Amino acid sequence: MSWNVIDLPGARIEEFDTTKVFNIGQTCKARNTANGYIGEFVYMQGVASCVVGAWACLNYDTGIVNLLIDTDVGGVGIAMSASVASTFGWFQIRGKAAGSLAASCADNAELYTTSVAGVVDDALTGQFQVFGARCAETVTGAAVAEVEIHYPQVAGPDAA
Repeated sequence: MSWNVIDLPGARIEEFDTTKVFNIGQTCKARNTANGYIGEFVYMQGVASCVVGAWACLNYDTGIVNLLIDTDVGGVGIAMSASVASTFGWFQIRGKAAGSLAASCADNAELYTTSVAGVVDDALTGQFQVFGARCAETVTGAAVAEVEIHYPQVAGPDAA
């Protein structure tokens, strides 16, 4: 997917920055050039071993990000670029996105954290639900696939 930023001049959604260009937590909107959909993104510090499409747990207080695993709780976003801890970049928090799925996924399926960092699944095997996220296409096998997100978050075991 390719994006044109709508409301923040100089923002490059699909690239990481080696120095901080925007305030941590800054948001912006962009239009997908392929389908016209609008997405919303948040600027955060990068995380080691992060790839495009990885799901991340976002700490808005500190600006620190970690790849989402099945014990995390908090806000969630999808990485728009590969990054490391010494870089800064954008994470999608609303709209149609490309997110990493662990295995086959049914269209409109709810998504859950897994023990694999940065990857979600539609199978509930003791993990937490990622509220505000669902698969947006039928997928066979592990893939980076279309998902729909609306300020996703993991609330933990007492949320249901």
